[in-house]
Amino acid sequence: MEYEYKVIDVADGAISSALLGEGRIETAVLEAYLNAMAAEGWRMVFMANVLQRHLVVSDRETLMVTFERRIPEAEREARAQRVIDDIIVAEDQSRSVGRKAAAGAAGLVVGSAVLGAILSSSGEE
Repeated sequence: MEYEYKVIDVADGAISSALLGEGRIETAVLEAYLNAMAAEGWRMVFMANVLQRHLVVSDRETLMVTFERRIPEAEREARAQRVIDDIIVAEDQSRSVGRKAAAGAAGLVVGSAVLGAILSSSGEE
């Protein structure tokens, strides 16, 4: 294994996305991320603009940026042996995030139903 890769998300301002229906990734923020990664030896190799669901009600523009860096020759064999462990950890973290999102969505639905019931019962009095 000669190279390793890192993918980061650079998102627009959540407040402007939710309130104005549009967001913008600030150039200075993106530049700061790129320079921080470069300072650690990473080189940007790919960037994609994607829309991700945010707070159930809006989409949020996100740049997914992929970086690579060369692994020093002395560390290549050890790094190659850790790759499978890295995959297992990443998949476990992804499942955990998915479960939390599902629980949050269920809580939102239940909370809305309870609030609706309270409001309609208070209107009947």
